[in-house]
Amino acid sequence: MLIEVFATSFKAFYHSSFFLGLKILAGIYLAVLLIDITLLLILKGVSAKYRVGLKGADVPVVSKKKLLKRWSAIKARLESKNASQYKVAIIEADALAEEFLSGVGYRGENMTQKLEQVGQFHLDEHRETLTEVHKLRNRIVHEADFEVDHQTAKEALAVYENFLKYLDFL
Repeated sequence: MLIEVFATSFKAFYHSSFFLGLKILAGIYLAVLLIDITLLLILKGVSAKYRVGLKGADVPVVSKKKLLKRWSAIKARLESKNASQYKVAIIEADALAEEFLSGVGYRGENMTQKLEQVGQFHLDEHRETLTEVHKLRNRIVHEADFEVDHQTAKEALAVYENFLKYLDFL
């Protein structure tokens, strides 16, 4: 009998306008609390720490739309029948990869120095493949009579594209 009285009283209180007001205030309080926590996490730089946890480095935040536009322009150079456009595409793709290595935190005056800083287990197999295509880029820049055919340029751009996909930029 006492339990029935308690259950009836609780049911009446649960459906009362006073309890409805408490629920609304609690909801507003929770919303403000979640917003405060989110803003504090942003101010403390947790997003950078989260990126370090996911990728092992603070991969910079980049607009994928801008990057896709830039990458499309580089790949469009392969459509040309002009071998000099193939060279320019490789040079531009190398510069883009170097920008991302800098953004991740590797320091150095050039791509070679940045790739030397990459640890053995960082970037998985991309370290070796980037080193190889960077050597190709160096030959293009330093040897005036060096020729690049369409297939070589296509393979080199595939390496850069795989690297950018690995970092979730493409």
